[in-house]
Amino acid sequence: MLQAETCLGCQRTRNILLSCLFNIQYAQTRIEHKLMPIIACGINHKTAPIELREKVAFLPEKLGLYLQDLVAQESVIEAVLLSTCNRSELYCNSQDASQLINWFCQHHQVSKEELQSAWYCYHDQDAIEHMMKVACGLDSMVLGEPQILGQMKDAFSEACATGSVGPQFNRLFQQIFTVAKEVRTHTSIGACPVSIASATVSLAKKVFPLTLSEANVLLIGAGDTIQLVLRHLQSQSVKNIMIVNRNRDNAQALAETFAVSSAEFGNLKKELHYADIVISATNSPAAIVTKSMLIGLQKPLNIIDIAVPRDVEMSAAEIENVALYSIDDLKNIIQENLQGREHAAEKAMQKIKLRSLEFISWLNALDQVAITINAYRTQIENLSNTELAKSLRQLQRGEDPAKVLMSFAHALTNKLLHNPSVQLRQAGVEGRFELLQLVQQLYALPTIPSIEEN
Repeated sequence: MLQAETCLGCQRTRNILLSCLFNIQYAQTRIEHKLMPIIACGINHKTAPIELREKVAFLPEKLGLYLQDLVAQESVIEAVLLSTCNRSELYCNSQDASQLINWFCQHHQVSKEELQSAWYCYHDQDAIEHMMKVACGLDSMVLGEPQILGQMKDAFSEACATGSVGPQFNRLFQQIFTVAKEVRTHTSIGACPVSIASATVSLAKKVFPLTLSEANVLLIGAGDTIQLVLRHLQSQSVKNIMIVNRNRDNAQALAETFAVSSAEFGNLKKELHYADIVISATNSPAAIVTKSMLIGLQKPLNIIDIAVPRDVEMSAAEIENVALYSIDDLKNIIQENLQGREHAAEKAMQKIKLRSLEFISWLNALDQVAITINAYRTQIENLSNTELAKSLRQLQRGEDPAKVLMSFAHALTNKLLHNPSVQLRQAGVEGRFELLQLVQQLYALPTIPSIEEN
């Protein structure tokens, strides 16, 4: 009976010792998880025509599903997906940049060869600078336009809700939004901003042969862009405005807000034939206005389609009385309004470079902390392994488990304290009392009165 109890005691002691070792190894594994490279990749209006951009546009209502699939990839830790009429970009922590373009191709059924020519991929500080430029409107078709910041905030919120954002990206995006606020507050980059909506109305004025106030304008959609278009149209004293949207309630609410008219979506063909100018901006994945709807037009019709993917079939331009324009046709108008803001853009870039460098420095500091903690844990593990092996041999020889445990604890404590004790004594001799204070803070020790107080 006594022998059995002794064996049981040995087994329990052995399990305690092995549990101690496991906990040390587990903690070390957590510390060894290194920060992944930051990557910003995708295509935008500078690198890809609308024909390609509309192929890789992500549906807003499915962003959560896209992100879930993305972070399920082995090499992706955090991810935010930004998809607008002018860009489809992915921001993530990943070791494998090549996997990201493959993921884009897979989800949009686009060949890698077709996407490669327009694809860009930035890493670490270059990636952070690019993301900050986007948020500040410095990479937009319209320099300094404010809508992109709201779109980026929405993309970040969606990623947070999906669970694809961790501590590193949470801090990064807070820094990005802070920079965007600083740029708008302390530079003139947003002064008298030109927007896609204002440029659209300017184009309408150019292509309509009469005064714009005399035109019958049909708006397709009821989102933020159409609301901005409405404001600019009314500033031009346009009276005859009709809104058509798949969701009649949204169209009616917008029409009441701006004191204009709305029509059922089923009457779209009739309204197209009545209009002089059509401006369309929806999130529809497929064309809303087809060539067949426009057959038999009795008067000229200017259609400005600023949606991506496009709302109007390209073949509609084959109709004799139709002039069809896309968002890319706004570039010349926008370029005319860029003069005088180059200096503001330079000042904004200086802020961006400074803030991106600060964030990289913070990341590097985290790396150094992780390396230091990992080295410290490795040292402890080596000491523990040595003492554990000694204790297990003692148990195998049948020594008293209680004495073995006490010996293990005493020996491990002495070895853990040896080097720190030597260094602290030396610091005391050399008068480096700041090191003593640091150790008190590090290990939450009771405060020791200073020499001056004594």
